[in-house]
Amino acid sequence: MAQSDSGDTINLICSGQGEKLGSGYVNTLEWDRYDHKYRTRSGVQTEMQSFSSAVTLQIYGNDGRIRLPEKLIPPLNSGGDHQHWWQLNDLIVGADQIRASYRLNGLNKPKLKIDRRTGEISIKGTGQDFSGTCDKVDPGQKRF
Repeated sequence: MAQSDSGDTINLICSGQGEKLGSGYVNTLEWDRYDHKYRTRSGVQTEMQSFSSAVTLQIYGNDGRIRLPEKLIPPLNSGGDHQHWWQLNDLIVGADQIRASYRLNGLNKPKLKIDRRTGEISIKGTGQDFSGTCDKVDPGQKRF
């Protein structure tokens, strides 16, 4: 993929659906096949939880950042700033695709991919996924 010129600026807002690993305490009834009756069962259950949200990207030539919703930020993270912006690493801005990664913590370095023709974005990380559609935003310009 060819790199873009350093003078290019791309501002995107991407809305879509995501999933993150979540856990909670549950009380359920389970059938006991030996005693032939229901028994209560309680404990912590871990499962993927769905949500709707949006991410924002700012790309300036070969440098960029992503703003994440709180739902995509794990409790143990490596920073970002107070407005939830994370620096993009290994950024490649090609004619058809934008690829990058960012570091949430030592074990979670999600990778993002944006198809520049369709506007589709996908973010895949440890215990989280996000997919949606991006729209270009021109700061200072009216929408209509």
